[in-house]
Formats: sequence, C-alpha cells, structure tokens
Amino acid sequence: MGRLLLMWRLAARDLRRRPAEAATFLVAVTLASVSLTVGIATTGAVSDGYAKTREATAGPDVMSVTADPDPAAFASRLARVPGVTAVGGPFFAFDTTIQAHGRSAHSAVEGRAAETSSVDRPWVTSGTWVSAGGAVIERGFAQSLGVGVGDRITVSGRSVPVVGIAISAATAVYPWGDPAQIGPSDAGGMVWLPTADARAAAGGDSGVHLIYLKLSDPDAATGFGKSAAVRALRPDGDTFFHYWQNVLQTDKAIIEFTRPTLVIGGWLLAIAAMVTLAALATARAARDNRRAAVLKAVGAGPGTVAAVLLAQYLVLTLVATAFGLTAATVAAPHLVDPSAGLLDTVSPPGAGTVFAAVLLAVVVAVTGALGPAARAARGSTVHALAETAHAHPRLTALTAYLPTSMLLGVRLVAGRPGRAALASAGTAVTTLMVTALLTWHADLDATPAVERFGPIEVRTDQTGQVLLAVTVALIALSTLNTVLLGWSTAVQARRALTISRTLGATPGQVVAALSVSQLLPAVPGVVTGVPVGLGLYWLFGTQVTPPGTWLLTAVLAILLAVAVLTALPAWAHTRSPAGSALDAETA
Repeated sequence: MGRLLLMWRLAARDLRRRPAEAATFLVAVTLASVSLTVGIATTGAVSDGYAKTREATAGPDVMSVTADPDPAAFASRLARVPGVTAVGGPFFAFDTTIQAHGRSAHSAVEGRAAETSSVDRPWVTSGTWVSAGGAVIERGFAQSLGVGVGDRITVSGRSVPVVGIAISAATAVYPWGDPAQIGPSDAGGMVWLPTADARAAAGGDSGVHLIYLKLSDPDAATGFGKSAAVRALRPDGDTFFHYWQNVLQTDKAIIEFTRPTLVIGGWLLAIAAMVTLAALATARAARDNRRAAVLKAVGAGPGTVAAVLLAQYLVLTLVATAFGLTAATVAAPHLVDPSAGLLDTVSPPGAGTVFAAVLLAVVVAVTGALGPAARAARGSTVHALAETAHAHPRLTALTAYLPTSMLLGVRLVAGRPGRAALASAGTAVTTLMVTALLTWHADLDATPAVERFGPIEVRTDQTGQVLLAVTVALIALSTLNTVLLGWSTAVQARRALTISRTLGATPGQVVAALSVSQLLPAVPGVVTGVPVGLGLYWLFGTQVTPPGTWLLTAVLAILLAVAVLTALPAWAHTRSPAGSALDAETA
C-alpha cells in the first residue's frame, strides 16, 4: 500500500506541475484511439442504425417489384404465402429524372396515400407526410440536392412543392435508393407523391408496383423468392424481390473506403503517438534520472523505480482510452451515414472494440515510455546524466572533411540512433498520409465531372473528409514530435555543442548542425512514405498516381518544415554564451 501511495502522489505531483506534458500525452493517445476505434466500430454502427431505422419505420423484410397487370390480386396471393404476416401496398412507382436548384438527378417516384401503411411507414424528420400537390423527399437525397421543406422540385416537367423530408428502411440509403425497376436498382433517390399525382406525373409510363412484406422469420427472407409457394404464383420475368439483408449490405458499401482509412489511420496515428511519448520521455530524461537516483538511495529496487516512472503514463492512458471510446461512439453514426438516410444511433461500444482501444493505448504508452523508464531504473544515474555519446572512430575519420555543420549533425545522429529512428518513423507516417491524400485528389481529378454526382460524389466526399482529418492529425503530431525531438537533442547535446562553440563553431553552425541531425533521418522517412502511401491507396482504391510535381513539392515541404521546426529550439539553446552553458553543466 505504501508503494502504491508513493506512486500515486508522485504521479499526481507531476500532473499538477507539468500539465502541458500531460495534455500532450492525452492528445496523442486519444487521437490514435479515436481513429482506430471508429474504424472498428463503423460496421456495427451501420447495422445498429439500419436496425433502428427499420424498427421505427416498420421496414419490410421483403420488397416485391412487379409489373403484374393486376398488382392487387398478386399482393393478395403473396399475403397467403406461408410465413407472410403483413403486406403493404401495392404502391405505384416509376423512374424519372427530377430537377432542383439547377441540378438533375435520377429518382424513383412512389405514389402513397395520406394514411400510413402497415409495412414501410417512412419516418418524417421534418415537415409533413404527402398531401395533395406536395412531395416528400428521402432525407439523404434531399441533402444531396440541397432541398428543404418549402422548396420546389420539378418532376416530369411539373413543379411540386416539398412538404416533408423522410427516411425509410425499405431501400438502401441514397445514392442506392431507387427501387422502381425490374431487376437490380440503379443509383438514385426516392420521392413520395400522392398516388393520383404520381400517376399524373408518370404520364404514359406504366411503371411498376411495390409490395412490402413482413415475415414471421425475417432471417429467412433471402430464401423467400426461391420458395415453391412463391414460384408457383409469380409471373415469369416481371417480378423481382429485394431483401432487407441486401439493403443492409448496400448501406455498408457506403463506407467501403472510409473504414480502411480510419483503421490504417489509427495505426499510423499510434506510431506517431509512440514517437510523441518517446520524445516526451527523452525530453524529461534528466528529471527522471534524478528521481530514479533518489528512489534508489532510499532503497527502491529497479522494478519500483520503473513503476513509479510509468505510473502517470498508465493513469493518462486510461483517461485517454475513455476519451477515445466516448468520442468514437458519438462520431461513428455520423461517419457511417454520410447521406443522412438512417436514424443516428449511439450505442455502447462492443467488447471487441473496447479491447482493441485499450490494447492500442497500452501498446502506445508502453512502447513510448517503457524503454526510457527502464533505462533510468537500471542504469547508472551518473552516466545517464552525463549522456555520454558513443565514439565511432571510423565515422570520425569519414566526417573529418565535412563542413562543420554537417560534421556535427552526422555525429549527433550516429551518437543517438534510436532518436534518429523515431524521427524517421514520424516523418514516414506523415508522408504516407500526405501521399494518400494527394493520390485521392488525383483520382478525383481523373473522374469525369458527369460521373461525380451520385454514389461517387457521396463516397468520395466522405473519404476525402476522413483522409484530410487523419492527415491533419498526423501533421499536428509530427510537428509536435519534431519540436520535442529537436528540443531534447539540443538539451542533451548542449555540452558537446558548447565545447564545439568554444573551439570556434558559430551559433549558426550549431543551429544548422541540429537541423541536419533531424533532416538526415527525415530523408529515408519521406523516401519510404511516398511509395508506401501509393501502395496502400492502390490496395483499397484505384491505381492512380499523382503528378510528380505534387509529390516533389510535398517532399520538399515536409523536409523544409522539419528543418525550420528543429531550428527554433536549437536557436533558443544558442542564445546563452558558451561559458554560461558550461558553468550550468558543471554546477
């Protein structure tokens, strides 16, 4: 109990005295946790949203699309098929093109009565249900067209006011919500009109009739159309069946590219977060070494010392995991339904999602902080504080004729290869996501404008937003990492660089040397990140390559940012005279 109390008090003291470090830790781990957790939870969120919408709207288990000349008699025969518990319709429907705000879009128009149906009762989210002379538009379709209650749309040359916005589980969300066809449905939306208005708008189009069925066993819906009872009464070639399972799978297709982006982005953010934590641990190495020495002096063993140094990280890890799970649970319904065709549902994360989030957070925290903590616990405090760099005779000979800045920078990299690896990894993941984002833009530019409206528009907009969000998060973490690594390098190399200054090196050369120490590992990072980013995009998208000028500009911008961000803390450490710095080292 005494050890636990000691660890808690020391962790609480650090959190109070250095809130910026705690906030940095929380942000890094939470970002990684949110992205990965949302990626894992998206499929479940689609299922939950569809189930909630289906329940609220009395969604059908089976939808029949028929051109039978006597649809009412056909619906009556379907009602007598074993397993059918309720029938809605038949409802007249036809395909057309509607216009709104200067845009044209493919759509189904379904005729409905003012009374609600026993099966498929669209949920009106704003306005009212169909009335004489007024139309109701499916919410995702209305959002895409920019149409609201009170606006007007043109249906078959007739201007119709929009009296309501609704959602339905009978068809897939926009842009796959057009059921008024014999066979598989094309991309399009859904508009409901009063039955008389729909027939008038159809003109000479004979259209089809939609019949919605509820079954006693919804899980057996996919076998309904193949049953002997249905085959015996179905007219040949003019009736097709759609099942709720197919609707759900189509809805899930809307996140076909979003989910891998989030999952891969989560792991990339986890790598960047590890770099952040390792950089934090490196920056506070001297402070942790002194604490380790004090604890050893009073009899603490290496295990106790390591536990004390890791205690605050573990506490923050739990808090960050809770933040990540909460944010992901709230965000998932919005990400999985970009067309607003489902009822948003916020459900508690499943056990698998919680386990993945906790595992990721623990891996990030332990990987980033365990190494420095273990070294502080096991190593000699005197040697750790001295931060003696390793001597490399061959490297000394090879770099002897380099310019001063390059010579010092190369030796700083060689003396601390672990830190160079961290810098390279952080630059690589940022370059990877920037490359993927540029490839997405090139892919979009290569798509003809006429094809962008509909499914491509909805999915590309969502994919682009997710790519941009993950890329911005990675750039922010990479910026922080570069500053932290540059600062810790400047602090730990202060003595060696101060001696170089006493031997004639100028402050400018010292700043340049520290920039070189970060630029050298950044080069393999960008060289690796570009092809890996292209490969990942090609794996989940299309084989499109952005222009070489885009990639070259991105690479040069990343390297310039690394140099500038490293130069800032380096400049701060060269402002004091060399003598003062040496006095501080020996004090």
